[in-house]
Amino acid sequence: ARLPEVATLAEEKKWSQVQGIITGPLGTLLQTMNNVSSIAGTKEAAAAAKTVKQDLNDINAASQRKDSALCIKAAGKAAADLEKFVKIAFK
Repeated sequence: ARLPEVATLAEEKKWSQVQGIITGPLGTLLQTMNNVSSIAGTKEAAAAAKTVKQDLNDINAASQRKDSALCIKAAGKAAADLEKFVKIAFK
């Protein structure tokens, strides 16, 4: 539920808060997704989880470069890919 905050924080250039969300709640989200994808037991779920992880890494990289536009774009992609993961893992 913290992912939507990333775009707002990036617009406001609150980079340490973006970093905090990536390492805190979204880090926990990744662990949960890995558990769910292993329970789902499909390559498709594992690949979807990996895509979201890459999106979060992209947010992190953009925030380290203090690039608001790239950070916002990566957050949007992460949200869309997270929805895809949920549909795949819980179908």
